[in-house]
Amino acid sequence: MRSIQLSMAFAACALVASPTVRAGEVYGGLGTTGFELGYAAKLAPHAGLRVDGEFLNLKRTFDENGATYDTKLKFSVLGLYGDLFLGQVFRFTGGFVVGSRKVSGTGVASGGTITINGTDYPAAGESVQVEAKFPSVSPYLGLGFGHSQSSEGLGMYFDLGAVFGRPKLKLTPSAGLLAAAGQDNVDAEQARLQDKMNKLRAYPVIKLGLNYSF
Repeated sequence: MRSIQLSMAFAACALVASPTVRAGEVYGGLGTTGFELGYAAKLAPHAGLRVDGEFLNLKRTFDENGATYDTKLKFSVLGLYGDLFLGQVFRFTGGFVVGSRKVSGTGVASGGTITINGTDYPAAGESVQVEAKFPSVSPYLGLGFGHSQSSEGLGMYFDLGAVFGRPKLKLTPSAGLLAAAGQDNVDAEQARLQDKMNKLRAYPVIKLGLNYSF
């Protein structure tokens, strides 16, 4: 809740700083949220607003509880940010990301069995699907440099921060594995994994890119 309040305060300060847009900027970059493309408006010497689209499609394979998971991290969000500049270089940023952020994957037995709630079950031809969804609206807090140019030209920007919000996990075994383990054990395993997810209170954000002011 405190992170949401701080994000709203940053954005509000940028909004009321000045009713007149003094400079515009287009920008694009890469980072832990994927590829982004956006537009920034400098409202005053020490305040600005930004909006961008952020897209990530990343695959990874890992082993867990006797299963090999092929997973995908996929983001498709709109970022809304307010910047407060400290001098001509550094800034604080608060805002929100709105849209879909999720991790999904399918696990198959790597050794003939899959462990559910501490017990190994035969899993030949069976599988487990896992999906973790982040909140559709999440606050962002961070700092960085760039987006502060008052004259036309090319520049760079950097962001370091975090998007706050715990993902919600769903575990879905195939019919044969569900019959062997039982729904109670599946629910207990899902609760165990959710407890792990609950420790992920924030998703780290690191971005680097180029901007052009006009």
